[in-house]
Amino acid sequence: MIRRQRIIWTLMAGLCGLLPCLVGCPGADGTPSGSPIASMFVQGIHGGTTECAIPLNETALRAKVIELVNLERTGRGIGEVQMHPLLNRMAEDYACEMIAGSFFAHENPNTGEGPGHRAINAGYIYLAIGENLAGGQTSPEQVVSEWMHSTQGHRENILASQWQDVGVGIRTGGQYGVYWVLEFGNPP
Repeated sequence: MIRRQRIIWTLMAGLCGLLPCLVGCPGADGTPSGSPIASMFVQGIHGGTTECAIPLNETALRAKVIELVNLERTGRGIGEVQMHPLLNRMAEDYACEMIAGSFFAHENPNTGEGPGHRAINAGYIYLAIGENLAGGQTSPEQVVSEWMHSTQGHRENILASQWQDVGVGIRTGGQYGVYWVLEFGNPP
């Protein structure tokens, strides 16, 4: 089953307070928009458990997602995003939170924290933060293609010129088998 969620952009005024979140899209109907184009698939999928696991080929998957995102951006004259270790850690941790907590949302229902809070907790200082989530896709090509064909803000998030940094979390487990978290950052 594939599920997409809304995009949240949280802006921070200085380091002290968060401005209201702008919500871009509701949950989708779960229907896949296509099949993978691809050559690389997530290895070590184990769905149906609250145990969060790292795919055997995590490094290659992350690199491919960033490559595909940057191809979409540069093909439209938008600058590339660079991998940021704090955003990677934030994305990985959040994928595990969703798996362990059996939820799929931009805001953790147990803590009430959204992407802005998670970025601050991770030590990432930003002017804006953006997040794409996906579940069930088995390849970088499939997940990026579905985000790019989304009418619910995922595409706009990928193509927003403000982003300079990116982090990618890919974890296996949970209801969807594979969880994808893409964190975008605009540092001061």
